[in-house]
Amino acid sequence: MRHLPNLKDLTATEIRDILGRAAVIKDRPEDFRSLLAAQSLAMLFQKTSTRTRVSFEVAMTELGGHAIYVDWTTSNFVLSGIDYETEYLSRNVSCIMARLMHHEDLQTITDSSLVPVINGCDEKFHPCQALTDLLTVTEHHQGDLDDAHIVYVGVQNNVSNSLVIICDKLGVPLTLATPDSDDNGESLDADVQEIVRSSGIINHNPDPSAAVKDASFVYTDTWVDMQYFNNPDFADEKEARVQQMLPYQINEKLLDGIDCKVMHDMPIHDGYEISTSMVRDPRSIIFDQAENRLHAQKGLLWWLYEQAGTI
Repeated sequence: MRHLPNLKDLTATEIRDILGRAAVIKDRPEDFRSLLAAQSLAMLFQKTSTRTRVSFEVAMTELGGHAIYVDWTTSNFVLSGIDYETEYLSRNVSCIMARLMHHEDLQTITDSSLVPVINGCDEKFHPCQALTDLLTVTEHHQGDLDDAHIVYVGVQNNVSNSLVIICDKLGVPLTLATPDSDDNGESLDADVQEIVRSSGIINHNPDPSAAVKDASFVYTDTWVDMQYFNNPDFADEKEARVQQMLPYQINEKLLDGIDCKVMHDMPIHDGYEISTSMVRDPRSIIFDQAENRLHAQKGLLWWLYEQAGTI
């Protein structure tokens, strides 16, 4: 049985298969209205969510299935062992999507589940976002993907980790324009760091102005994880992070004269990682990218259910 804890175990062929399915469903949604008839997806949330919840719930509905929202804090996941609750849950549904604070909890869930598990985001990886990102790049790039230079500007985190993995597998040039002092914090993953160190197409450049000069796509993400952004206990650390990261803001000065597309996985924090005007700049494809969460989830669900032999 296949799970999706990250993208490490997927081959390039399998990733292209998922993206191809997403494109087909996006083009002909009416042909797939009963693909997942009588199937149920449990959506388990420790973290807040807009795009992950909406895209998976709509995806299941439009594919003929059903999605069940499970709030970690109001369920017995807070009272009992994660393994016990997961096994029970997996005896009722055909797939589990979990959006969690800690990757170790996801590992417990995948070890305990009787059905496929999808990582809907944790502190180390965001595989569904990376699939969405490459679907979006494919749609907005003229030519082969090996000519599409993505420059990720900001803080190395779960999103950049997943971008490193998928770009390395698909042969897409990626530059991490992040501070030299960025140790990746709680998102640190040895495999990702090794790819950055050894890959011929993945590199690090701490100078954002130099990095974006030949960018096809400039991508940013929040500088402060969502669970900390409005947390008063994190206020001093947040302020220090903001001051460190101001040179990495996506704004008019940084992208002056640069012929590129602007990406952001959302939620957007105006005036922090991106200026307000750049969100609506003609080069921005942020909302196309966000919409593609729905289509990428559909392609992934189709592939994963087929792998499980349930459709």
